[in-house]
Amino acid sequence: MIEPSELTSAGRFIKTHGIKGELNAVTDVDTEFLDEERCFICNMDGIFTPFFIESVRPKGPHGILIKPEGIDDEIHAAEFTGKEFYVRRESLRAYETETYGEADEGEYADDMIGWKILDAETGELTGTITDLNLETANALFIVETPQGSTVYIPVSEEFIKEINHDEKTMSMTLPQGLLDLNN
Repeated sequence: MIEPSELTSAGRFIKTHGIKGELNAVTDVDTEFLDEERCFICNMDGIFTPFFIESVRPKGPHGILIKPEGIDDEIHAAEFTGKEFYVRRESLRAYETETYGEADEGEYADDMIGWKILDAETGELTGTITDLNLETANALFIVETPQGSTVYIPVSEEFIKEINHDEKTMSMTLPQGLLDLNN
């Protein structure tokens, strides 16, 4: 079974293209990474399901057309419309290391899902990172507070004061009033 923690977002399917099962997609990863030797993963009815890629071709400056294996008509392709698709994080990192050289030792923001955010001054729990919002100009941590509300915190090194990998905590100094903006 594929676990969400093994995945990273690779893009979103916008609409079908033609009548032979192709999908118009925008990507968050190098389009060269998505090729016939790889698969993408979609959440299909609550189950992360891999789909092998039959073909990929560019469409405009940021889009691509992907044809999943076994999807041969627009009716079946339409089931993917609007869905986010993922790739295995380790596969993407291996590709990036091979393509661009050694990966830097820093954290990927999506590695921090499940981590606790602490106030750097008081040590009090600000909340737990439950997800990332990558659809804004700046990535945002989606954080559940101890009171059960959801707040959005920019993913910014400027706010991070300390990272404890063993305890999976991050101490942050946030601008005054930031947490109040989300309520």
